[in-house]
Amino acid sequence: MATDIIPRLYKALPQARAWIDRFLAAHETTAQSVSSLGSRRLAACFPAEFLERSRIVLVDHVTFPPVESFGLSEFAPLHHMDFEGITFKDTIFVRRDRKYDGLYFHELVHVAQWARLGVDDFLLAYAIGLAQQSYRETPLENMAYHLQAKFEAGTLQGDLIQQIEHLTDQAWADARQFLGAS
Repeated sequence: MATDIIPRLYKALPQARAWIDRFLAAHETTAQSVSSLGSRRLAACFPAEFLERSRIVLVDHVTFPPVESFGLSEFAPLHHMDFEGITFKDTIFVRRDRKYDGLYFHELVHVAQWARLGVDDFLLAYAIGLAQQSYRETPLENMAYHLQAKFEAGTLQGDLIQQIEHLTDQAWADARQFLGAS
């Protein structure tokens, strides 16, 4: 891992925030509430108000932020990944040809993570995870994949939002420790 990653992450935050805001604004008219999907399975896992305020946009191609233009070229290989979905703040972008409850669930976990951490801390935690591990093994992705598997197996129990918040707090504590140690 590059020794200068921490200052570059902090320097990239304003650019990343601005890009996300522009991207969300460009898709605002096509966003609909996740509750409008009418999924009983999702409604059984998440509070109605959470599903109502969470947005979804169907797209032909999932766009990953231009991280190399933010000075984070080590994350540029993510542009070549074939993502089914991606989440920015409370809005999920899902490929039109890959719509299924498991994917929606996975991305809703990210909505809850964004809500818990806020924009800057989410971006920092996610980037630190990517700098330390593969995409699939980053703490925030690993959590979403693990919970998605439980959702698909029908074995989720308890207050899901509280579980996500607790696990997100742990991931942020680890990221904060890395930020402080570097």
